[in-house]
This record gives sequence, structure tokens and C-alpha cells, in this order.
Amino acid sequence: MSYQNGGSSSGGGYQPIESSTGSENGASASPGPNLKKWTIGAVAVVVLGLIGVSMAKPGSSHVAQSGAASSEISANGKMKLFDDLHRYVLEDYDAKPTFASFLPGVAGLYGKPVWSFYVNRGQGVASFGTKTKDFPMLEFNPANKAYQLTPFVGFRTFIKTVRGKRSLDYEPFAPSAARNLESADQEAEAEKPKRIMYVGTNEFEVREINADVGLTTSAKTIVLPEENFAALVRRVNFTNTGSDSLTLSALDGLAQMEPVGGKLDWGLKQMSRTLEGWFGVYHATDDLTMPFYRMSTEPSDEASVKIEEAGHYCLAFVDSEDKKADLLPIVYDTSKIFGQNTPLEVPQAFKVTTVSDIVANPQFGDAKTSSAFAALESVELAPGESITVTTFYGRADHVKEVPKIAKTVTKKGYASAKFERARSLINELTAGVETNTTSKLFDGAIKQMYLDNSLRGGMPHIIGDVDDDAKFSNFDEDERVKVFHAFSRIHGDLERDYNAFLIDDTFYSQGPGNYRDVAQNRREDVTLTPRIGAFNVKMFLSYIQADGYEPLTVEAVVYMITNPNVAATVSGLTTADPKSAETLTNILNGGPFRPGQLFNLIDQLNVTLSVDRESFLDQVVAEAQNIPMAVYGSGYWADHWEYYLDLIDSYLAIYPDGEE
Repeated sequence: MSYQNGGSSSGGGYQPIESSTGSENGASASPGPNLKKWTIGAVAVVVLGLIGVSMAKPGSSHVAQSGAASSEISANGKMKLFDDLHRYVLEDYDAKPTFASFLPGVAGLYGKPVWSFYVNRGQGVASFGTKTKDFPMLEFNPANKAYQLTPFVGFRTFIKTVRGKRSLDYEPFAPSAARNLESADQEAEAEKPKRIMYVGTNEFEVREINADVGLTTSAKTIVLPEENFAALVRRVNFTNTGSDSLTLSALDGLAQMEPVGGKLDWGLKQMSRTLEGWFGVYHATDDLTMPFYRMSTEPSDEASVKIEEAGHYCLAFVDSEDKKADLLPIVYDTSKIFGQNTPLEVPQAFKVTTVSDIVANPQFGDAKTSSAFAALESVELAPGESITVTTFYGRADHVKEVPKIAKTVTKKGYASAKFERARSLINELTAGVETNTTSKLFDGAIKQMYLDNSLRGGMPHIIGDVDDDAKFSNFDEDERVKVFHAFSRIHGDLERDYNAFLIDDTFYSQGPGNYRDVAQNRREDVTLTPRIGAFNVKMFLSYIQADGYEPLTVEAVVYMITNPNVAATVSGLTTADPKSAETLTNILNGGPFRPGQLFNLIDQLNVTLSVDRESFLDQVVAEAQNIPMAVYGSGYWADHWEYYLDLIDSYLAIYPDGEE
């Protein structure tokens, strides 16, 4: 096959990719209203770091013999708390007490996010999907179950290696090979593979260094930023750390991949066997490179039947910086890997066959829960040589969209550029609180707290800047100036499984939040973004009813153009042809909208713009009314008055003449 390589990288076929995070040949976490809360947060981060160090037992850190990069080792011979990319470093992560965290789910203003949770077990990713937990690609499970299930139903890697006369089957990150830090024989434990987790602001990585096999395996994960489709992106790197050549073949991917088929969370937990009757794996092409996971219809007890057209896709390839990549085949039939091992603990079928034979033989994906493994056939790695497999897991509205997505993601350098952008994007969003002191830990704590609190209250963005008068005015001075809080969501996670979070998979993504959470995390908005003026003060005070009741849930504002003539004028100024102008006019006259909904509609209805996206949005919202939105579902909360006063105090600190 065209993606096989029987010799060194210079012979064509696979082109090994060096890691962008340093040496891959070795081993290598709201602003409050006052200083007190900042200080407490910084101290908490320091304490967390100290806990991470103290959890390691004496003798458990054999970094030097494990092959960690020298830049990651401190003067005392142990690994540093943070690496060169300012990522928190957790040694022997799967042997430490459990914790759960999440990727921010931020894809930029012009990106479509997925949500993703991870734990310090297996390869990390415990669940991910779009919008809510009802639309998973990997089923949402509460923390206690995620700690148990992640190593088995999450991401897995199965490898066959041949070095000289020695051949073996090997699974990096397998729970059975985890170190036991409580063992009295730490020298024996140190002979097991070394595992490290790197936690970044918008990424995380797990790495295993196996000195016995002579192989280092790392897996990095991000949410795809600034793209018109949503995806979780995973890059797995294999590095030959031995002294002679290594022949390697592998399967890497999800042990369980859920299909698209309406709201599935309840069904997956209450009647998952019945749901499997609708499951199927379809294909965008005649080969195995573009599987499409969807249900035949949406299961419901209704007279009408909805045919499901949307689905989840899995696209994988060997990464290349200098040429377009070829897609790898995907193994979706779970039985071809695990055989009759239904707990998915041991890949029994994989052990008695080859990757090439699995790919060559028929697979079946109907009426069963399927997998999504990229198949890497035989490749030879010289000492120190690496190869990287990149996989995109996402959602498309129709199977016809998958080849278009594949054409985009396989462009040379695309994946590595997106990983870099994921890091720089968060740096840009948190630049407003960039701090430079003698304590890098404190600087990082400020940045992380701002990001965490902004995800609860949303990040304010000024739109409606159609001319210089608007650009030099604030929300109070010019009615064309609007404020939209992006990236907000309720704090639903693996530990707080009772909260039904929602993150729209649209441009200007956002979701509703609890009233108190949103209010308290917007107290410093006007300090950091003065042009919002009294926006928050006016919005929250407007929610108080005469009987004292207030809304349980605050949603992002919506916009509405009430004058049909204004809608027609805006459409004529921003579209490229009469048909697009007519369609946009109908959209704007159709009722309230948010930016993400507006962009989705113009894309679905093939509206051609004559201006860029920023100018288009500015011109539309400048002519629209600003309408606060909330859902009244609960009563009065006594501590709301504190947040009102904080919002007012913050506003007056910037605009003291606005008190009257």
C-alpha cells in the first residue's frame, strides 16, 4: 500500500514527524473583585503542585533511567512541576489519586467547539461530544464511573513490534502495567514503563516510556480551533528509543464510538442494547478511510419518523509537514480487535492476526456499538526515528461533507499548525490579565483563574463597530455598540454531573449559566473591557421582578431587527447577489437571533457575502435591538444583592460620573 514503508524515511512512504514539544526520544493546569481572592487562588495552585510532588513515594522517581528529557529534570534529579511549555507535569499519573478535568471547549469566535473531559487513568479522555452530554461521541459518565471505564472504552493503542528476532504485542498505557507507588519493592516498580501526564491550558498529553521495548508513545489532544466543523484532534507519536531498527504496526483509536441519533444520553444509560438496533457504520467512499457513524432513524415513541442524516466521522493519517497526507483505513468492527473479550480488556483477536489482515477482511458495523481505530500497517523506524498518526473525531451534517473535511485536514502542516493555534488562542484570550512577576507560578495562576471564571460568565466581545464614532464609543454612548459574551456555559463536569451544560457548536459559541455564577464572574468585566459600560448592571437589574423573584438561568443576549426596511437595506449592503440579499432579508425578519445562529443560517441557505464576517456581523447588530434573555425557574437568592453591588462598584470605578 502507498502508506507502507519497508525501510528508512528517505525511501518514501511514511515520513516520520519529529515532535514539536522538545525531545521525543526521552520521557518526558474570575478574577475576583479583590486581591484576597487572587492570592487565595495562587496559593491553591502552589498547594496543588506540592500535593502532586508529595504523592510520589520515595524511590518512585527514576527519571534519569527512564529517559526523561534533561530540560524536564530539576537539580534534585526529579521532574520539574512545569515543562518548557508551562504545562503541569504529573509523573506516574495513573498511579496517583484520581482527578477529573476538562479542555476549555473554546474554538475561537469563528470556530465550532466540542466538549471534552479527561481523567488521570488510561489515556486520559473520558468523554467528548457536541453541544450537551446528550450528543456524545464517547459517552458521558460521572467521575466515579469514568475512573473505571476510561482505560477500556476510551482511547487505546495496540502495537506489534519486531526488533531483530524479538517480536511482541504491546499496549501502552494499559492499566495492568501501571506502577504501584505503595509497593515495598520500588526498584521492581521502576522497571515498569514510566508514564507522565502534561496538563496545558488548552491541551493535555500522556506519555509512556518503555525502556524494555525501546519505544516511547505519546498522545496529545486538543479541541480543533477556528474551523467551520467541530472535532477533537489527537496526535499519537511513536519514537524508537532503542539502539537498532524497529518494525512497528499499530491500531490506535476509540474502543467505543457512539453514533448520531438525537438525544442519546438517557438511552445509552437505560436501554443501550435496544438502541443498538438503530446503530450503523456507513461510508463516504468505497474504502475504509471515511466511516460515518449514525443511527438509521432517531428513536422516539412518536407517529412521525425522522431519518437521521448527520453522523460522526473518524479521519486518520500519518502526519506530514511537506506534502498532503493519505488517509489511513479505520477499523470499526470491535470484534476484529477484541474477539469475544466483551469487557474490552484484552485485544484477543488482534493478538492472533496482523493489522494488514484485519484491514483486508470484511467488517460489520450494523446493530452494534462500533470502534474507531486508525490502522497503521508495517513501518520501520531507525534508532531515534519517530512517526506521528493524527486523527480527527467530529460531527458532520451529512456524509457528503466528510470528503471535504478530509481534504482540509490532510493538507501539509495543517494538524501541527492547529496544535500551535490552540495554544496561542488561549494566550490571546487571556492577554488582558497577563502578569509578569518573579513567580511564574503566580503569573500562571492569574491566567488560569481568569480563563476558568470567564468560562462561567463568558468573555465580553464588542460588536457593532461600523464606523469611527462607534469604535470610540461604549455601550451606553452609542446604541449601535453591542456586547456579546462568548464561551459561557454552566459548570457541568464529571464531578458535577447534575448540571446539564450546553456549549453551542457554532461560531460565537456560548451556553446558558446559573444566574449567580454568571453575575459573580462578570464583576470585573468593565475593568478589563471598559467599552461594555453599564451593560451588565442594566441587564442583571432588569431581571428583578416586582415580587422579588429572579431567573434561575441566564442566557446570552439575542438581537432582533424589527423594521423590515432596515433588514432589506442591511442585506443589500452585505451580500453579493440579489438572491442572497432576499434570503438574508427573510432571515433577519424571521425573529431574534444570536451570531452563531445567524452564521449557521447563511451557510445552510447558501448566502454569499460581499464583506468579511466581522464587517457583516457589525453591520447587522448595529441595526438590531439588544434583548437580554433568561429562564425563570427558581426564586430569590439572598446573595444576589452582593453581586449587584459589586457590578455597580466596578462600573463606578471606571465611570464615576455615571453614578446618577
